[in-house]
Amino acid sequence: MGCCLASFFFACDSQEPKVEEEDCAVEKTAVINPNGDSELALLMRQMYLDADSIKQLIVNDEGTVSDEFINELEQVHNAIPTDPNVKTPQFNAFNELLINQAKALQENPEDKIEGFNQLVNRCLDCHQSFCPGPMVKIKKLIIH
Repeated sequence: MGCCLASFFFACDSQEPKVEEEDCAVEKTAVINPNGDSELALLMRQMYLDADSIKQLIVNDEGTVSDEFINELEQVHNAIPTDPNVKTPQFNAFNELLINQAKALQENPEDKIEGFNQLVNRCLDCHQSFCPGPMVKIKKLIIH
């Protein structure tokens, strides 16, 4: 028995690549939904973080919406949701309004604060209809 435990210990020693251990730790701590996170949910969380970064750029008068952020918005059309019934024509229309608002902000940065707040309001419009849970968090993006 002791020999078996010793061989198990050595088999599990740090001979595994360290990257795999780090990947496992990240996956375990990044999971918010115990049933697994959908592609759309993960994308939305990333877009929130990116929107918060854009907010800081605007507040500090250092930038505005990037092409990468607009690409993320466009990925919403193809991202798999937790509930497939969410992908309705209304959902897609809300997303198109959001994309158009982001492009308008990027192309006309004169009033970045107002444009960014309109962008956040487009997020809130959609979430009010489809997934109201994150609205409190999204409202924190508004620049006062």
